[in-house]
Amino acid sequence: MNARIPTGGLALALSSVALALPAAALAGNGGTAPPTPAADGPVDPAFALSARHTAFLGQALKVAGTDHNAAGQTVTLETRQGAGPWLSAASVAVAQNGSFSTSWRPPSDGQFQIRGVLAGASSASDSPSSSAPRTVVVYKPSIATWYGPGFYGKRTACGRRLTRTLLGVANRRLPCGTQVQISYHGRTLVAPVIDRGPFAHHAQWDLTAAAAKQVGMTVTSRIGAAPLDLSLQPPGL
Repeated sequence: MNARIPTGGLALALSSVALALPAAALAGNGGTAPPTPAADGPVDPAFALSARHTAFLGQALKVAGTDHNAAGQTVTLETRQGAGPWLSAASVAVAQNGSFSTSWRPPSDGQFQIRGVLAGASSASDSPSSSAPRTVVVYKPSIATWYGPGFYGKRTACGRRLTRTLLGVANRRLPCGTQVQISYHGRTLVAPVIDRGPFAHHAQWDLTAAAAKQVGMTVTSRIGAAPLDLSLQPPGL
């Protein structure tokens, strides 16, 4: 599709209260819910881990947990992105009451898994001394425009026919079909990359009119955006 002139002026309001929406709440905002990675081994049901479901790049995410059978031992916080290996992110001692708390600063935007593993386990991936993994979506603050009028009925760069009801986003580099989670002023949407752009105002994303309406965006705005793991996506468009 040809270069588009974005609609509206610039509004740089970014809501931080939208960060804790669980994946289950996404379907009500349109689009599809992000896939939830499955655990890759047995876990200890008494080993509980808690953290927010979302974070912004550059911010530390607080991670807490309990394991009443592990007082005085050391818990290693592990993270991984997609189908990559588990990587150690932090270590913390378990208090006598079985609680522990640490933090993790995500290295990039996207979809991650986090879990706790007790030190001394022979293999972190299949040890029963690990917590169930949690999914965390990490947003990158970005400028977004929206488009639609004047382009309805035309084909996008990814081969979709643009309509008033089509939910999608345009990006200059992500493959067509990549699912992207958008957060704006307390509303969250997951939609696929269907087009190339945007091409003005130094914006990184261009939402279709339907996608912009779902999150309540009426002018060029600062949003949170996170491409979801390609290894967990269904086949392309």
